[in-house]
Amino acid sequence: MSESGKPGGRVIAVVPTYRPDAMLLARLDVLAAQVDAVIVVDDGSPAGSALSLDSLQEAGFELVQSAQNAGIAAALNIGTAMAIERGADYVLTLDQDTVLPPGYVGACLRTFATAAGVAATSGVVVGIVGTHSVNGIPARVGGWHSEHVPGIELVREGIQSGMVISVACLRVAGLFDERLVIDCVDGEFCLRSSDRGFAMAVAPGTDIEHSLGEQVPLRPFGIQRHANGQPATYEYHSPLRRYYITRNTIDLALRYAFTRPRWVASTARREIFPALVTFVSGPNRRRQVLAAVVGFAHAIVRRRGLIPGGLRRRLSS
Repeated sequence: MSESGKPGGRVIAVVPTYRPDAMLLARLDVLAAQVDAVIVVDDGSPAGSALSLDSLQEAGFELVQSAQNAGIAAALNIGTAMAIERGADYVLTLDQDTVLPPGYVGACLRTFATAAGVAATSGVVVGIVGTHSVNGIPARVGGWHSEHVPGIELVREGIQSGMVISVACLRVAGLFDERLVIDCVDGEFCLRSSDRGFAMAVAPGTDIEHSLGEQVPLRPFGIQRHANGQPATYEYHSPLRRYYITRNTIDLALRYAFTRPRWVASTARREIFPALVTFVSGPNRRRQVLAAVVGFAHAIVRRRGLIPGGLRRRLSS
């Protein structure tokens, strides 16, 4: 019996992959011990990835291969729809580079059980439970909710990796927004679920290992900065990701400008400084600026979906 049997509910994990590394099998083995089934959805990985996709099937994991790279939202939706068809009560979404600690899924299910016990008196229906911390740092994306619910910590949004989502929530709120492709997919889903009456909680004491981006030297205008006597670094995203981050952040800001002005303001504060650091520190400063400018323009005219091929080639060259 998997941990999903304690306290109750069938949990199926959905793991999107793209160019999976050689350690993925080990991470999936840890995951499989906690859930009832694992569905791996490869998002059009090219030949020559560090880990052969055939080895995933040989290890007993269900594998779905997309013909082309369509983004994490599309991959999540393929796996989530399959999980629902297979009778899941909960769907766990997990990035390929995330390591779950033992007991993680059980802790999330206990949080669901606690929430169900106080729903009648609190009026809060929890549809999503995520990790309390990432790499030892509290995952306070969007800040804690202000209302007090006994035994439950509520957040406005959280990272997609490690989310345990009730199928009841998925049936009402729908799946992930494929128009966003990548970046802000999790935030949009949390906000939409909230609009449909489902809150997000964090499981107390949980902590996952998750890569949050490449660390590169902090060199504003070519001058290396230091912290505690060591060369300072910052979290770097490629120009291609900068396009999606900019476009999708503004897209959501426009969607929620009137209904969630405080969320829009806090998100702007959260995103502006990292973008400015990228523009002045590099690498690829000119392409970073181009990605942000075009991403901004596309958000204003409501252009969504995959990045245009010509721009993709220019940002990736």
